[in-house]
Amino acid sequence: LTLHNSGSVARDHLASERTFLAYMRTSLAIASSGVALVQLFTAAGASSKLSLGEHRLHTFVLPLGATTVGLGLVILFIGTVRYYSIQAALTKGLYPAARVTTGFVAVALTCLVTVTFAILLSG
Repeated sequence: LTLHNSGSVARDHLASERTFLAYMRTSLAIASSGVALVQLFTAAGASSKLSLGEHRLHTFVLPLGATTVGLGLVILFIGTVRYYSIQAALTKGLYPAARVTTGFVAVALTCLVTVTFAILLSG
């Protein structure tokens, strides 16, 4: 796709690419957090005998880690879809606002952090 650079066309498309890369960084950080969470508690459980509270904590770690990795993949999917929809809209001279996706990511991350903190406090 090659566009005539009049006005702010190049700037808008480069900003769209930077936003896509930010979605990629965010999804990678979230997925890495899920893997690190599982690895941390797996290594801690292997090095010591688990008490009853720690055993209960370990039952939540794997689903929480999988949910975190899944959320990272969902954010990557959202970023990819958003990038291509913005590219299509920019070629028509339009720009779609990101109210729903931004709200979804904010609510999902808030829920994930809250659940993780609650599980850590209960253990």
